[in-house]
Amino acid sequence: MKKRMKKVATLCLAGVTAMSTVGVTGSAVFAKGDTNYDVDNMDFENVELRVAFRFNNGSDTDGQAKWYYKALEEFNKENEGKIHVTDESISTESDYEEKLTTDFASGNVPNAFLQYGGSRTREYVDAGYILDLTPYFEQYPEWKEGVQDFAWETTQFDGIEGTYGIPWSAYQLCLYYNKDYLDQVGVDVPESWDDLVDACAKLKDAGIQPFNYSDKDNYHFEHLMSALALKAYGTSIADDLASDKEAYNGEKMVAIYQKMKDMIDAGYWGDGILSTDFNTERNMFEAGKAAFTVDGTWNCGNFQNDSDTTLFDAQKIGVTRIPYIDEANKTVEMGGGSDTYYITTLNKSDEEIAATVKFIKYLTSVDSINEMCKSSPTTYAEKVTIDTGNYLLDDVNAIMAENTESKLEIPTYDSNTAAMDTIRNSLQALATGASAQEVGDDIVDKMSAYE
Repeated sequence: MKKRMKKVATLCLAGVTAMSTVGVTGSAVFAKGDTNYDVDNMDFENVELRVAFRFNNGSDTDGQAKWYYKALEEFNKENEGKIHVTDESISTESDYEEKLTTDFASGNVPNAFLQYGGSRTREYVDAGYILDLTPYFEQYPEWKEGVQDFAWETTQFDGIEGTYGIPWSAYQLCLYYNKDYLDQVGVDVPESWDDLVDACAKLKDAGIQPFNYSDKDNYHFEHLMSALALKAYGTSIADDLASDKEAYNGEKMVAIYQKMKDMIDAGYWGDGILSTDFNTERNMFEAGKAAFTVDGTWNCGNFQNDSDTTLFDAQKIGVTRIPYIDEANKTVEMGGGSDTYYITTLNKSDEEIAATVKFIKYLTSVDSINEMCKSSPTTYAEKVTIDTGNYLLDDVNAIMAENTESKLEIPTYDSNTAAMDTIRNSLQALATGASAQEVGDDIVDKMSAYE
């Protein structure tokens, strides 16, 4: 739904200090007109940085987080007396989004943050608060060349020249299944949505719970909605919704919500959907309490690193595409570049910006991502050059190699900055008895408040 964006200025100028971001580049000599972007060879002295990502500090099972905090410690040690980075990560998405909103409103933003592109980031790019990394990629072409071509969408914004950020992860939404349970009821791996519904019916009749679906994290419904819309209508649906050619309460999208509601009403998604988070859903699947689970390709590493790896070790977990609704869209997927680092210029000195570029470059080199992949085998934006030894990841890579088209989450393309949160919140009503049409109408009504 194409709406006028609430400009950052109207949200936060009261908290912004007088420093202008115009001309702030992070160049080597901190003076106007300098064109040296060689941050690796700059001299820094006692530069303090704050970064806000979504890594789970202290997690025993999150391989990415364990690698990141080790890398952070090593960077600070290598740059002692020159650059020091303080981490302010929050792992819960809703709390993290609230932090970013508050920080930008006060003008006290972190030097770098993590986001997924789209409308959530565009308002900051429009306001001039995000660094264009183009000159740094020209300085270090191997840095940019280390990222796969399909992953850059999160850094590009229509009508604005430049590359605003660098992605480090990539993903695709997938359906994971328990091979033994499908064999037990005599069904093949589902290819179409009708195949999946039929499989769920046979599993339930046999006393096997098809899913323990979760949306306490408030993203899981929306991820599947985006994937199913692409599987039904192709990638054009994202642009059609963004341009108002289609509506979130129109016939096409209501049909998608209805498919989700039918799964809930049939009991195929289990109980306690809104009180269950995805870690619990995944752990229940690993414990044999469900035949299916839906989530991103990052679970290849989670299945290998979680406390219960019985199914993974026995290679009893399978992975396949999200089932299609229209066979013409069988290989159209929801995915692409995901976690992306953005560097802020709002109230930041050139020295801070340059030091932040150096830190982000350190985190996103191919060598660094190879090390992260050892801790958490999954799909990355960078060109991983090691053998991961993870059979699920091998299967995922084979699937992704045959994709014909992909799009990020559909709300990402909407210029209404409230689209993502509004859609995610409204979709939860499917689990509390709302009709598909009521959910669509609620999305449209609430988004209209942000015109």
